[in-house]
Amino acid sequence: MNVLRIGDDPLAPATVAAAARGGLLEVELTETARGRMAVAHRTAQHTARDHEVYGFTTGVGANRDVEVAGELQAHTLRLLRSHAAGLGDPLPEEIVRATLLVRLAQMAAGAGGNRPLVADALAAVLREGPLPRLRQLGGIGTGDLTVLAQLALALAGEADPRDPSELPHRLDIEPGDALPFMSSNAATFATALLAWADLADLLDAGLGVAALTFHALEGNREAFDAAVAAARPLAGLTAVAARMRALTADAPPAARLQDPFGLRCLPPVAGALNDALVGLEDVLAIEINAGAENPLFADGRALHHGGFHAATCALALDGVRLALVPFASLSAARLTHLMAPELSGLTPFLAIDEPGASGVLIAEYLAADALARLRAEAVPAVLGSASISRGLEEHASFAWQAAGQARRAVTHVRTVVALEWVVAERALRMRSVAPGGVLEPARALAQGFDARLEDRPIGEDVARAAAALSAVAGAVRAATA
Repeated sequence: MNVLRIGDDPLAPATVAAAARGGLLEVELTETARGRMAVAHRTAQHTARDHEVYGFTTGVGANRDVEVAGELQAHTLRLLRSHAAGLGDPLPEEIVRATLLVRLAQMAAGAGGNRPLVADALAAVLREGPLPRLRQLGGIGTGDLTVLAQLALALAGEADPRDPSELPHRLDIEPGDALPFMSSNAATFATALLAWADLADLLDAGLGVAALTFHALEGNREAFDAAVAAARPLAGLTAVAARMRALTADAPPAARLQDPFGLRCLPPVAGALNDALVGLEDVLAIEINAGAENPLFADGRALHHGGFHAATCALALDGVRLALVPFASLSAARLTHLMAPELSGLTPFLAIDEPGASGVLIAEYLAADALARLRAEAVPAVLGSASISRGLEEHASFAWQAAGQARRAVTHVRTVVALEWVVAERALRMRSVAPGGVLEPARALAQGFDARLEDRPIGEDVARAAAALSAVAGAVRAATA
């Protein structure tokens, strides 16, 4: 098991995504990180002796001016227990694991006043398991309070009362542990980076499938010409055009002077998604390593602030989900083009030559359904509003909702691209296009698709295609590196 050292070099979103999906993980907090955490913790303790410190010596929210009377450890436990609502469905294990890893990396920044022993407890769960069951409701993009309170209690051996599994006792909760632990959007960023990883794969796979359609329809490569991209040098457009030039290098001569938008407008449309994903990755690369707890302890001071607000991530997620709609719409359009005899030179709906045969007509209905769901998930989360804690917290980013919407959008985009692949492969077979050239790996991955042309259910082929899209993405990256 490779050791992932936390605290010297920043974690990359791709590293966290891969680690979260890889099972038990050996992690180690570096001595530099432990030193930073120890300094911040001492600052928190010393400051709280002589001054009011939010959440340490006071209540939280509208109780910010209420001085805590009595035993501070009891106050700490009350904060955790009152915030650990534990409603909703359990989060998937990969999100829980990514949340643990992100929270550990954030703590390693040494700004929140967390004890190094708290980080050690997180590392022990990643290394040994079992993962706690964390329930999803309660986040609004100003700190994942409910999820992280559940996590802190799980470390202390307090399981959700509706979860009968026994959790090992890994941490004794001490005075001041609650707010530094909860003051984070770690679960939001964990969910967002897993969605980002999936969607980046689907962008690559979508370009590979589009190239298969291009071959089947004998498209015009002028749309991808370097001179066209240079005349309008948007980063995403340029990158997609270059990749499509590589993926269509051995395509047959063009059948038309000008193709439909599904082929011709691919560089600007897929390029916009490319740019949105790059922007989200850049945001996450900072957020998963940042110390944004409130209060923040630096230079011997306790600083009360709102820098934890996740507006930047919410907006980046909203941008990605909006960019997915035209990208998937073009995929659905190409699917329709493949069924049009005037474009494909084949039978309507790629059916066998029988009166009234439907072929793969139903693929259009399936794609339209997935697109409708994708559009619904694209509604910007930042349009929401909230007024919490007697009006003191009068705004929220709803980044938690934006991240969840992005996760659900993955399914819809995957469905549309898989449908296009199944139909494109059928058209290539009907045209007797032998596997070979740049797209040979993708054609090889389609060998399991049913070869029968008679009217039949296509669900199994589409499911098989959806499961193989990550491999298509890998083949595309290898071909365009």
